[in-house]
Amino acid sequence: MNLNKHHIHESHELEQTLEVARIVTPWRRFSCGLWRVPEGDISDAYSADTMPRVKGFTHEGRLYTNGGGFSKWLHAEVNAYPLIHPDEYEERNSVPYYYEGKTVTYKGKAFRLGNKTIFVASDPAVEEWRYQCRVLYADGGYFASGCTYTEFIGNRFDPQSANGREARFKELVECGARAMPSTQGEMCRLLAQKTNETNQPQQIDFAL
Repeated sequence: MNLNKHHIHESHELEQTLEVARIVTPWRRFSCGLWRVPEGDISDAYSADTMPRVKGFTHEGRLYTNGGGFSKWLHAEVNAYPLIHPDEYEERNSVPYYYEGKTVTYKGKAFRLGNKTIFVASDPAVEEWRYQCRVLYADGGYFASGCTYTEFIGNRFDPQSANGREARFKELVECGARAMPSTQGEMCRLLAQKTNETNQPQQIDFAL
């Protein structure tokens, strides 16, 4: 465990030294398919466990692979590497803990991995955070079990982004203003009710 922490610390220092590029892109691209959000293309391209065979995602016309990262709540960061044709790759000194320079295969063709690029999930809108917070409680495992929704919001849910904190505050206000679900099952039923209401066809008033 200490060794891993040491590696992480050195990796952060290297990122600062090498000025690793950071790209902010829509948060849904990082979804792993849980929390009622379809799997995003960046998540689907995770390849750290299958190298040298990799999957890819495209950003602004360039092909990348997902070399791993971390996520918490709706925030996520991914260490990505562009796929470069071997004839176009420029050799550089190897960097510890990076995949840069590694030869991989994508759809049967050989590529070299280019400079590490960090893809960062955008901050969801406040209303997206509020909805996903309710989904996290309804569908969550150990982190949401054995507590009411109010307790979950107040004691367990701790987003760090500006919109996430605002959403948490608004949900706490909502909990104080009216009765909110006290169990995960009740929250599932509330979400289903809201979905049904949203999907109901709107009535058109033809009266003049």
